Order: sequence, then C-alpha cells, then structure tokens
Amino acid sequence: MGYMSAIGTTIYYIVYSVAVFLKWLLFVLATITAPLLQIALYVLHTCWLPLRFLAKFETLYIFFGVAALVGILTGASLHFFSGIIVTALHLEIRQKKRGRTVALYRMEKVEWEAKKTKTAMPRVGMQSRAGGAMTNEYAGWMRQDRAQGKRGLISTTILEEDDSSEAGF
Repeated sequence: MGYMSAIGTTIYYIVYSVAVFLKWLLFVLATITAPLLQIALYVLHTCWLPLRFLAKFETLYIFFGVAALVGILTGASLHFFSGIIVTALHLEIRQKKRGRTVALYRMEKVEWEAKKTKTAMPRVGMQSRAGGAMTNEYAGWMRQDRAQGKRGLISTTILEEDDSSEAGF
C-alpha cells in the first residue's frame, strides 16, 4: 500500500505542476488577446443588430408566410378544379383568331406611309395645272385635311362656362 500512495502522490504533483503551468499560460494568452477578443465581440454584436431588429417582426413573418402558403395552395386547387369542371362540361374556349402579327403591322405601316407620301404635298409652292384648276388628287387631299380637323381634340372638347353666381369662391 505504501507504494501505491507514493505513486499517487507523484502523479498528483506532476499533473498539478502541469495544470499550474497551463493555468499561467492561459492567463498570459488571455491577457495578450483580450483586446482582439473585445474587438471581435463588438464586430459580431454590430453584425447581429439588423437580425435582432428583424427578430422583432417574427410573428409577422410567420403570419405572412402561412398566408402565402394558404394562398398558393388555394389558387392551385382552384385552378385544378376549374380545369376539371371546364373539361367535364365541355366549356373549352375556342382559340380566337390572332390579331395582327408584327410582320403584318410593318407591312401595313409601309403601305400607309407610301400612300401618305404619295398624296401629301406641301401647300407652300403648290403649282396649279393649266387653267388654274387643281387635280383630283389635291382636292381629295384638301377635303381629307379639313375632315381630320373636325375630328380633332378641340372639336370634341366641351367648354365650360363661367358661373357668375360663384364669384369670389
């Protein structure tokens, strides 16, 4: 028994001296790195500020998330069931004839501009033909110009009259 007690005491003092050495080493390292650790804590605290602010709205996030999920599921189920009903009742919408394509629009525009440049002539410097009479082209152009003036914005505007009974208001 005496040997066991001596071995236990020896191991105790060896471990104790290593523990004291590590304690002092940790103390020195903590003293040296304390400013760096403090700066790191301030940086982390600053990075967490927006998340702390957003955490205040956690209940709203949950509410809107559940509302979006319910809306998506309801919309998907309504789409699915309306498709089934339309198919069962034979209510399919027939494809309408498509409107003008870009190519048709461009072709019509080119034709319209060609027609416009053919009939449009400046009024200044118009020369009349022999005898002073204008050709039918120019007469049609003048009639068209006058007719367009009647359909303009001024002809469709309703003018309001001033009411003298509300003077000063």
